[in-house]
Amino acid sequence: MLKHYSEFLKRNIWRYVVGVIILLLVDVFQLIVPQVLRRFTDSLLAGSAGMSDIHRIALVIGLLALGIAISRFLWRVMITWTAVYFEAWIRSKLFNHLSWLPRKFYHENKTGDLMAHATNDIRTVRFASSGGIIMSVDALFISITTIILMFITIDWKLTLIALAPMPLIALVVFYMGRIIHRKFTLVQEGFSILSDKVQESFAGIRVIKSFAQEEHDLRDFNEKNQLNYERNMSLAKTNSLMRPLVRFIGSVSGILGIMFGTRFVLNGHITVGEFVAFITYLDMFVWPMMAFGFFTNLIQRGAASIGRLNALFDQTSDLHDVADSADPINRSIRIKDLTFTYPGALQPSLVDVSLDVPSGSSLGIIGRTASGKSTLTSLLLRLYNIPNNTIFIGGQDINQISIEDTRDMVGAVVQDHFLFSTKIKNNIAFTTDQVDEARMLEASKTAQIHQEIEEFPLGYDTYLGERGVNLSGGQKQRTSIARLLYKSPDIMILDDALSAVDTKTEDSILRHIEEELAGRTTIVISHRVSTLKKMDQIVFMDEGRILERGTHEELMALQGNYYQIFLKQQLEEKIQEVV
Repeated sequence: MLKHYSEFLKRNIWRYVVGVIILLLVDVFQLIVPQVLRRFTDSLLAGSAGMSDIHRIALVIGLLALGIAISRFLWRVMITWTAVYFEAWIRSKLFNHLSWLPRKFYHENKTGDLMAHATNDIRTVRFASSGGIIMSVDALFISITTIILMFITIDWKLTLIALAPMPLIALVVFYMGRIIHRKFTLVQEGFSILSDKVQESFAGIRVIKSFAQEEHDLRDFNEKNQLNYERNMSLAKTNSLMRPLVRFIGSVSGILGIMFGTRFVLNGHITVGEFVAFITYLDMFVWPMMAFGFFTNLIQRGAASIGRLNALFDQTSDLHDVADSADPINRSIRIKDLTFTYPGALQPSLVDVSLDVPSGSSLGIIGRTASGKSTLTSLLLRLYNIPNNTIFIGGQDINQISIEDTRDMVGAVVQDHFLFSTKIKNNIAFTTDQVDEARMLEASKTAQIHQEIEEFPLGYDTYLGERGVNLSGGQKQRTSIARLLYKSPDIMILDDALSAVDTKTEDSILRHIEEELAGRTTIVISHRVSTLKKMDQIVFMDEGRILERGTHEELMALQGNYYQIFLKQQLEEKIQEVV
């Protein structure tokens, strides 16, 4: 269960050990106090205690209290602070692990679930690794030591009578602990469902408002919120029942101790001082019995959360990678008899695709929706496993080049123009730790977004909303293009990167980036013929197959699908001009 956390535990187990030792020292100090009170009480009743004895007893108790206070601070430093560090370590490890998982994983897991893992589950593990450890060690040591001291220093018969109800606590804790574990797992799942709903609703708020579905969305939220409430209430009821029940059983022990202890004093079996010590020990013994319920609750919750986190850590990337990366001689791209089917899909997205893109040349791809155009982008970015000997870069099988090296060589503006909630300049300079101002300005000007950014009150220091919500679709696209130009990879892919701008702006952008693309291997995917006219070669795709290929002039002369799209788009442009 703890294999994923061994690195942290090996480095920090000594902190827990030291903390536990100090915690035990506190318990020892506490156990001394009843013995001091026993001797003082007996001396006082015998009339042999003077003022010097009183002062000495007060000093001893004061020193013990000071020692307890200092020791409590120290074990909190060693255990509680380490648990907080453990929480941060797990969260960092989880984020790093998730960032390396393939795209397939995010198709199968909801964002809300992952958020719940990164918040609630990890926080629960922290509570278990601090309060759970503290209470378990404290309860076990105090209970065992207290029983031994009551047996040896007071009276074993009285001890057995007073502790007779205590086995019931173990039964209650064992039985209800299993129920808590099961219910807490359901609570965490309910929180995941609710988190996913909230995240999805806020992300899609514009769509919800556009279709006037606020009431429907609220009803859906309330259903999930009610489910989360009911599961939490069910867990709360179980906790509410267990703690008073444990406390009641402990109180029964106290009642028995007082009743029989008084009789033992009157019969002369024990002294008044021993009775005072016994009641003090018995009162101390109630806390461990309560703690058994508390730490069982924490440990069961922690175990449930550890199980959920382990399920994530057990996920591995199925993307094939190599440690010894091959070095391509150039940046040419060759695709040979490639057939590709997405995981879980029944029909292939690409069928027998073959292409040759010489280093430094350009390829345009056009086709109907779902024809497999963007699939090529995903494969060149190594988002999915690729059949061997089907895609080559610089003469090397892409599977013999490491994923990191491949993504360093290849840069893309994909259809989902995702921008982060940070400054515009940080979005453009995403690939470097420090912003190169000159390089950023050049990339922005080339992408025809510089002037519009400058019109913002804070310019490039303007913070973007979630997913760049305060930019228009065209501005998002051009900012994404600027980000690609800033990276300046050897192979550039523009996947429908200009769909949200008009043809005039498109022509301006293409003219400006023409120099930037010169000498680079470039793939441009578009629905517009005007975007692709100057490409060295163009292919028309449909249903995952290449049906036509050639230059713009050759495809026009062929008068096939490409030609028909060209005529249709020309007609649409003329209609727009008239309108």
